[in-house]
Amino acid sequence: MCPGCYKENVDGYCTTCLKKLFDGKKVSHILPFDAPKDENYKDYQDKTRKLSISGVQLKYSLKLDGKELQLAETGGEYILKPIPPSVQIINTSQAPENEHLTMQIASQIFDIDTADNALIYFKDGTPAYITRRFDINPEGGKFLQEDMAQINGKTKQSHGENFKYEGDYEEIGKLISKFVPASMPSLEAFFKLLVFNYVFSNGDAHLKNFSLIQSPMGDYTLSRAYDLMCTELHTPDERETAIDLYEGDDDNEFYARERRYGQVSFRELAKRLGIQSTRVHRIINNLLTARDKVESMINSSMLNEKSKANYLKYYHGKLSIMGMTEIMIANALDINKHDQFPSDRLARITFFRPRRTITGKFINKLVNDTPRIENNLYYFVESEHIEKYDLNQDEQYLTIIEGDAVISVEPFTPAAG
Repeated sequence: MCPGCYKENVDGYCTTCLKKLFDGKKVSHILPFDAPKDENYKDYQDKTRKLSISGVQLKYSLKLDGKELQLAETGGEYILKPIPPSVQIINTSQAPENEHLTMQIASQIFDIDTADNALIYFKDGTPAYITRRFDINPEGGKFLQEDMAQINGKTKQSHGENFKYEGDYEEIGKLISKFVPASMPSLEAFFKLLVFNYVFSNGDAHLKNFSLIQSPMGDYTLSRAYDLMCTELHTPDERETAIDLYEGDDDNEFYARERRYGQVSFRELAKRLGIQSTRVHRIINNLLTARDKVESMINSSMLNEKSKANYLKYYHGKLSIMGMTEIMIANALDINKHDQFPSDRLARITFFRPRRTITGKFINKLVNDTPRIENNLYYFVESEHIEKYDLNQDEQYLTIIEGDAVISVEPFTPAAG
């Protein structure tokens, strides 16, 4: 299996991955040197002492010498992340494949523009994560790239040790609006990445994990995504997001009930960033409706079996807390785009918390005259009230369904008699 894209029946990197990572050169997926350890650690440090990349994880610089990757003090084209030595996290041996898998899910399934990456192995068989630097221009120089902490003037000296956690995502969005011409595509990409990070339990998406980069035309845009991983595999008691969504993001009924973010919080953030509600609905729906593809890629990955099970558990948990959308409900009831939603089809609805199930049918009437895509609320008449409601459409028989709190919707057929 290709250790880049998981393509089957491939020895080493497939042709597509060789082209993306190494411009088509036949580079081995096995490095010509061992993983860093006590006896060679000084050699690593000597050869990469000028590497300047933030973060606590060990990162080394590589460059391509012919068809062979070598440690580089200068002129690095790749970043190598071996298994981290930190005692502050668990499951360290799974970290390289965790990042690789999460980046591949983002790229292959959700079409998020990510840094090219793969799994690679040291000569002693130990795995590592490798990614190609995207700030190198065709002439060998660098495109100017600044992360959001730099852009906002936040440093260790000015804001203390936790400076990269000082702020919120709305603040980042405003910086994108300020510095990126025609910023809406970048804002939408940023919002999509935020929802992705939440759904895939990346709790360390701080200010330095988002950057603006100069284009060949000289203007700025949101950089490709990097440092994506399911951090809950390694720090299960961490916060679910590195920073708040926006000031007062806990001031809604859903958060008060669940003590976690749901769709309503992300929709409010998008509204503050000026993203159209129809686009928000499409982005959220896209990220919540690829369950089969995601499960297949996780199960095909190089994580060990315990980590696969935990990765799936965290993913399923986030899908539950994020609920469903109108499109998801329509698909579940097999209502195609030519039919009118919600139609008169009977449905069984299961809620997240408290776990309960009701049956009945959705009513084609807007709650508070507000478009469904903006509030994800639906009128529903439960089975025991259907006849009474159909008689005179008396609203006392209606129940308001909160799509954010729904786990599943399925067609319902009453028992005979």
